[in-house]
Amino acid sequence: MSYPVRLSLIVLFVLILVSACAPAPTPAPTAAPPTAAPKPTEATKPTSAPVATTAPTAAPKPTEVSKVGGVLTSPANDPDTLDLHQTSNPDSYVVFGLIYETLVTEAPDGSYVGLLAESYDISADNKTITFKLRKDVKYTDGSPFNAEAVKFTFERLLRVGAKSPIQSTIKNIEAMETPDEFTFKMTMKSPYAPIFHDLATSYAGILSPAAVKAANDNIGRAAIGTGPYTLKSWQTGQLIVLERNANYKNPLKHFDNKGAPYIQERRFKIIPEYATQLAALEAGEIDYLGLQSQDVAKYTKDARFKAFDSLTTGLTYLGFDTKKPPFDNPKVRQALAYAVNKNEIIQVVFENTLAKATCCPLPPSIQGYDEKLKQFELAYDPEKSKKALDDLGYKVGANKMRTTPDGKPFQPAIYTTTSNTHGKVSTLLQAQFQAVGVDMQVKQMESGALLALTPKAEHDLYLNGYSWNEPDMFSLFLSCERVQASNRVLYCNQDLEKLIVAGRTTLDQTKRMQIYADAQKITMQEAPWQPLYMTVSKIVVSAKFQGIKTDRTGGLLWHDAYFAK
Repeated sequence: MSYPVRLSLIVLFVLILVSACAPAPTPAPTAAPPTAAPKPTEATKPTSAPVATTAPTAAPKPTEVSKVGGVLTSPANDPDTLDLHQTSNPDSYVVFGLIYETLVTEAPDGSYVGLLAESYDISADNKTITFKLRKDVKYTDGSPFNAEAVKFTFERLLRVGAKSPIQSTIKNIEAMETPDEFTFKMTMKSPYAPIFHDLATSYAGILSPAAVKAANDNIGRAAIGTGPYTLKSWQTGQLIVLERNANYKNPLKHFDNKGAPYIQERRFKIIPEYATQLAALEAGEIDYLGLQSQDVAKYTKDARFKAFDSLTTGLTYLGFDTKKPPFDNPKVRQALAYAVNKNEIIQVVFENTLAKATCCPLPPSIQGYDEKLKQFELAYDPEKSKKALDDLGYKVGANKMRTTPDGKPFQPAIYTTTSNTHGKVSTLLQAQFQAVGVDMQVKQMESGALLALTPKAEHDLYLNGYSWNEPDMFSLFLSCERVQASNRVLYCNQDLEKLIVAGRTTLDQTKRMQIYADAQKITMQEAPWQPLYMTVSKIVVSAKFQGIKTDRTGGLLWHDAYFAK
């Protein structure tokens, strides 16, 4: 179990799922499973009655065991299987993510820390990772966790995991070794930094070899792991019930509870339709729900619930065709970027609720976001936009609209999809551009036609977005290799290209994040994109649950959560 639960989020703008030269990171599933939860202290056993004293003995403080109990019920679609090597279904992921654990997990700050591994080392050539495994872990079938189990798992994934979204990553491993019972070493064919992202997804959960053998390799309904919950029952099309693993130990520092989860049962009620889910929430049959926009105002003000913001991994941007004059000139791109009022977009189109303005190519939901980079943002400044356009020779005519330096009307066109939201955003951008004298035209077309058009460098501006949950998004959407493919602004910068390669091959996460900070600086200054906003999901949770924590994206963390009796 590796990811905190993210309810009814991602993915908003997946228009392209492409493969880069090295294995591509796995997109985050629609809902990720909660991180493991810890074990409460044991109840104090009564002893013989104490000898009377002049003052009564103080009552013992209630122990953490008093928090144990309760049921958390979620709406869900029926999983296809709980064999984590035989699916990419996000509904399956949510369930088996509570049963299986991974070598590493993503901490709330976005760093990768040990889960089943107590530590890991990276070789100087960035090709070999050596994991030192925990010695205090057992599977819920009683079998031991060790290096052979890790090796067995990845060998099985290679053998039967064609449907797994991380098989291509595991195929990049050319050697797996077990020097001793609690050491696992993997050596990659070539350095691939996003491997930690993939190893932290529950698709990389470590199996019990004994359980797989006992099930004759048919573990779709016989999931056995080391995680905080065990599979209790599964009624197809109706209900899945997971039961608390009372022996679970949690090593993660960001949780107070270091043992089994407090919540006794996790139930997944099969309710595919949103209207039925909403009725179930109203009736108290489920305990949380990702809201649609029309229900946000009502339920976020309802005292029966607590509301949480959950951020999508990606953003919407205004792109410029950097191969087509005059947008091949970064000064023109910068001048137009200054005309964009992001806050007005959030207020008018999203009612200050379902989106947040973004400064940078990596939004806060993706590792590598750095608030300090905001200083490089080409923030809204219409006067600066006007002056820059004046200096570039785009003069205002009698109709208050500008002409190009050679005297022709300056009427760039923005191309976008037929999405209602994109239509509203484009219309607002059109008004913002007109305010600085640029008569921008809006052209909406079906997504397929838009994706076919953009590689030809026949557009001027481009309103769309990307959804990816790894900073390696640069290699997909802004690299020279992807021009005329998924790089739809056709931007190629050799300094950025060097950083993209370094980011994909540097496994040291601190160094890697600095590389992506430098990459963002170049992109923000050169302005092939003007980042606009990231969408936000509104989650409401029954107020009966206390102690819920969130990660940097708003993902719900249930390790310390308990049912208020």
